[in-house]
Amino acid sequence: MIQLAMGAALAAEPVEPDEGLKVYASSLAAGRIVIGLAPIVAPEASMQLLGFPVEHDNPTGRMVAGLFGTRDIALGAIVLANLDDERALRRTFLLNLCVDLADAAVISIPLWTDAGIDTGAQRSMAFALGGATAWTLGLTLPWSW
Repeated sequence: MIQLAMGAALAAEPVEPDEGLKVYASSLAAGRIVIGLAPIVAPEASMQLLGFPVEHDNPTGRMVAGLFGTRDIALGAIVLANLDDERALRRTFLLNLCVDLADAAVISIPLWTDAGIDTGAQRSMAFALGGATAWTLGLTLPWSW
């Protein structure tokens, strides 16, 4: 029964979002993609900007940063791919919000444990909470359903 209801909801005709909502969503997606590209194309500058210790700039750190970068690019692309369907777009906002809140939870661990990366963790937290705020604000915009 639940599958039938979900299938019916997914099969519903797409609702075209308001132009302002599309612009807001596109802007957030572009920001997420740029943030994702940064550690891939400029890993040293990205680590310096975030304030991580120089000794953490190594092949392992760059690989992990690149993984986060590809994730952010994919999250932004998902938003762009759903710009013409308001219901799907709303789900992408929720997905991005959940990812940013999960990031904030993980980032809080080194802050609580005195891991020696306070500056990098604090600046990363600002990005995570800033993103979460932007997606939350987007969810408060006028949606047609």
